[in-house]
Amino acid sequence: MMAGTFIARQTLLVAFAAMLLMTFTLHVTTAFAPTSTISSKSTTVTSSSALYASTAAKEMPDKVLLIGPGLLQLVVAKALRARGTDVLIVCPNDKKERFTDYIQNGLDEDADEAGAEIMAKALFGLPEESDPEGFGWREGITAVVVCAEDPVIGQGVIDTVMRWDGFGNDRNTMVDGPERAILCAPITSKVTKEKPMGWIPIFNNDKNEDKIWDSLVTDWSENPYVSGDKGNCKSSVIRFGSLLGGGVDGPMQLEPLGINERCYKMSLEQYRDLRERSFDRYRLAAQVLNGDAVNKKPDEQEEKEKNIKGQEKEAFQASMGYPEQDRTNRHTLAQAVCEALRRPVREQSAAATDDGSIPEEFTVLSKAISALPLEEEWDSMFANPQPAAWPDPANFVMPVIDQD
Repeated sequence: MMAGTFIARQTLLVAFAAMLLMTFTLHVTTAFAPTSTISSKSTTVTSSSALYASTAAKEMPDKVLLIGPGLLQLVVAKALRARGTDVLIVCPNDKKERFTDYIQNGLDEDADEAGAEIMAKALFGLPEESDPEGFGWREGITAVVVCAEDPVIGQGVIDTVMRWDGFGNDRNTMVDGPERAILCAPITSKVTKEKPMGWIPIFNNDKNEDKIWDSLVTDWSENPYVSGDKGNCKSSVIRFGSLLGGGVDGPMQLEPLGINERCYKMSLEQYRDLRERSFDRYRLAAQVLNGDAVNKKPDEQEEKEKNIKGQEKEAFQASMGYPEQDRTNRHTLAQAVCEALRRPVREQSAAATDDGSIPEEFTVLSKAISALPLEEEWDSMFANPQPAAWPDPANFVMPVIDQD
C-alpha cells in the first residue's frame, strides 16, 4: 500500500509539473489585502450557511477532494465550506501562497478564517498512508470534483485520483474509489470565443486547448470507476461556458462566497475588469441545459434588439433574466457543483423528472438576475433542463437614476 501511494503522489507530481509549463502564473501588482490570519483547525461554518439551511434534506458529503488549479477551484471550495462541507485542495506548491491571499476577501471574518485553513492544508499530491492524521488519508473524503479552469490536467491524472487508496473514514479499511465524482469541463461549441483569465498574446496556446480538454473528458468517461466497472461511484459531467466573476462586487450574499478583489485584475485584456465585475453584479442566476449545449440567440431576437442602442441596450442585457449564450459566472457554477453533490444522478436518456436527480451531463450558463438560485429553482432546472427564454425588449423600461 505504501508503494501504491508513493506512485500516486509521484504521478501527480509529474502531472502538475506539466501544468506549470502551460499555466500562466497568477500575478497582480495591485490588490486589496486580506485582513484575516490562519486559524488552527477551525470548523466554523461561514455565515452564508443560513442561505442553505434546507440542504440537510439532501445530505452533502462530509469532505470533498478538489483537483485544480484555478480561481474556480477556490470559489467551489468557499461554496462547499459555506454549506458545512470540508475541502482538501490539490494544487501546485507555487500557487499556495497566492491562493491563500485570493481565497480571503476581507469582508467576512469567518469565511476568511475557513479559507486560510483550507489553504494551510492544501497539498501538491494526494495524501499518503505515511502522512500524519489531519492530512486527509482515509479521513472522510468520499467525493472528488475536478475543476481546473484551463486545459492543464495531463493524461493519467484521472486514473491516479480515482484509484487513490485514501477514500473513506477508517484508516484500517480500504474503500474502492469515491462515492461521488464530478468533472467540470467547458462546452465544446462556444458562440463567442472569450479569452480566458490568464490569456497572454505571446503565449497564446489556443490550438491545443480543445485537444487537451477532449482528452480529459475521454479519460474521464473511460475510467473504470466512472464507467461502473469498478467501485460504486455516481459520476457526472458539468459543462460551463467562458468563466467570469467569482469575486465580491455584487449582492451581500457574495461576501462569504467571493474571492479577493484582485481576481478582477488578473488579465492583460482591455476592459476585462469591468466584464468580470458585471457578472458578479448582474449575472448570478442559472440556466441548466441538457448535455453539452449553448443557448444561441435566435435571429428574431437579434432583430428585436436592433431598436435599442448604447446604454439602454447594456441595461436591457443586464436585466429581465437575459440569458447568456455561452458564458458562466464562477459563483453560479460553484453552486451547481454543490447542488450536484447532494443529488442522485439519472441517465442522460431519462425523461424529465421531479425526483431531485440531475442528468449525467449538463451545462450551466448564467442569466441576468442579481441573486444566486434558490434550492427550489435548482429543483426546477434539474427536473426539466432547457435554455432560458429571451426577453422582449419592447417590455423593457430604462431605469431612471436619481441624481439627488
